[in-house]
Amino acid sequence: MTDSRFQAQTEIYAENYEKYGYSPLSMIMPSDRRAIRYYELLKNFDFFQKADYSGSFILCDAGCGFGDINGYLRRLGFWNYSYIGLDVVDAFMEEGQQRYGSENIRYLKRNFINEDLSDLQFDYAVSSQTFTIPYSDTNENYEVIFEAVERLFRQCRKGVSFNFFTDQGDYQRPDAAYHNPPRLLEFAYSLSNRVVLDNACFPYECTLTILKDTERKKNGMVFDSFMDVHEKEFQEGIFVAREKT
Repeated sequence: MTDSRFQAQTEIYAENYEKYGYSPLSMIMPSDRRAIRYYELLKNFDFFQKADYSGSFILCDAGCGFGDINGYLRRLGFWNYSYIGLDVVDAFMEEGQQRYGSENIRYLKRNFINEDLSDLQFDYAVSSQTFTIPYSDTNENYEVIFEAVERLFRQCRKGVSFNFFTDQGDYQRPDAAYHNPPRLLEFAYSLSNRVVLDNACFPYECTLTILKDTERKKNGMVFDSFMDVHEKEFQEGIFVAREKT
């Protein structure tokens, strides 16, 4: 990654905030699709799959912007969690602190793309729209993604999820970074055998979730984790084969 590219992008964000204030436009989003992306990023995490989940968890939001994922989680009834937002744009984090700040929610000025994260520990990490901007002289971020996601995966207990623009679409913006899903899938499998690649929501965007293998083995069988999520369906007999009458 070239430092000049990263610095230039940081300055653009700061200038946008001066112009637009608290708005998706400050983060170069022409329309607010963040709620959809938050759902796609979180949907394969165990806490999100259980309607009656009451446990606590720690979420790291890498490249957090304002940290609006907090508003999304609260709207869905999640309050018993801790949040670590990582960003380099002071104005974004100050705005987020005013809106969501509490003893369990904190923002850290940290460039997670190339800075050490070994002092942090969390259950889950997400990164939304971070890798859609080219940080190198070519319109791709493979090495940036590999290093940053692996760094997050090392520090998480349960899983990491991020999105990216796919190079399989019919149209590509000249100012955006596009990536090959199979190549990123291969990278994900180098970290874990529990991987979900989803391109079903937006035709030009993929979400890649990498879960820790230790979670898969917690009860001794892969099937047990599926039963945990779908306990209600099993109780009601939906997944049980019935003999024909």
